[in-house]
Amino acid sequence: MKTEYLHILILMLFVSCSANENSKIVNNELDQLIATSQDTMDILNVYELNIKEGDLKAIRTTWSEDARWLNAFGRVFVGRDTIINWLEYLYRMPGYAASNISRQDNPEIKFLRPDVVIIHEYHEREGQIINNQVTPTRKINTTYVLTKENGIWLIRDKVTMDERERSN
Repeated sequence: MKTEYLHILILMLFVSCSANENSKIVNNELDQLIATSQDTMDILNVYELNIKEGDLKAIRTTWSEDARWLNAFGRVFVGRDTIINWLEYLYRMPGYAASNISRQDNPEIKFLRPDVVIIHEYHEREGQIINNQVTPTRKINTTYVLTKENGIWLIRDKVTMDERERSN
């Protein structure tokens, strides 16, 4: 009889511990969902600031100090100051200013870890003048790598590429 009580007591103890552990898991998952939701909003804000093209002071706050950007023309810019200087030059170029975004898909956000995110976005730019010629519509894919540093999402790396028609 004593053995039965002991088994029941052990079973009750196991069930109560198990319930506590499950409760902790549910609470942790809920906390993570809330954090992920806020993180997603913060990440989208970084993205939105960068696609608005113009507010360089705000854009500057979205890049890490040692960021890297490989643009669609094969130029590599390293460092936040270098990137911002290039963007300032780019936005002043008449050929770039003549263009506009004719299509923009919603960005895809993929968390690699709670503090590392990949954003992929696609847009089309029309009317850009390069070498005194209006370019065909550019079909542009951009991939951003963001990391969360001291609670702030920053762009660490950006790769921009134009799609090309495949020849047979």
